[in-house]
Amino acid sequence: MVHLRRLATATVLGLLVLAGCNSDPPPDDGATASSEPAPTTERTTTTEATTTTEEGPPPGQVTTTTGAPPPPFGTTSPSSAPPPPGATEVALLAGVEVAGGAGVDRVVFRFVDAQLPGYDIAYVDGPVRQDGSGEIVPVEGQARLQVRFEPASGVDLRGGTFEETYRGPDRLRGPTQRVTEVVRTGDFEANLTWVVGVDAATPYRVEVLPGDNAIVVELGH
Repeated sequence: MVHLRRLATATVLGLLVLAGCNSDPPPDDGATASSEPAPTTERTTTTEATTTTEEGPPPGQVTTTTGAPPPPFGTTSPSSAPPPPGATEVALLAGVEVAGGAGVDRVVFRFVDAQLPGYDIAYVDGPVRQDGSGEIVPVEGQARLQVRFEPASGVDLRGGTFEETYRGPDRLRGPTQRVTEVVRTGDFEANLTWVVGVDAATPYRVEVLPGDNAIVVELGH
């Protein structure tokens, strides 16, 4: 009986050894067996959006949102012109208008008929003085633009008579931004002088309008 038990045990052990030799080795710990293909890794590239902003106009340039920029104003330097060709008589002042517009203040000097004078326009320093008497004339504003017309007057002396062609006030104001007031400072020996008070020395331009019998001084805002 003991011999049979030993034989049976040996037989079982032999079968176990054969079974171990025929089985596949277990997979390595570093690999994973699968029937599905290996997953792919997607790379997402993010592109940043760049906004380009155009630079604004250089200092001093004026632009509007409704149309082209207003025309430039020339200078703060003196400006002058002789009487128009064919002018032979004293130009007679009829009226003065002070108004504000889109980007400009405007002073309009209107004359009788089509007779226009020459002009000398310049910013002046120091107190403003009355032509002839030399008395100081106060003019409101930090700067004063003197407008002198020659030959011109607000009085018609032809034929030995004395007739005022300009009957308006000697001091005018208007709905303006830069112009503070416009003051008559002289009507003496065919020299007619007005001074435009301005809050600062502002570039201006002069336009002669023969069809409107006018000389216009415009100051830019």
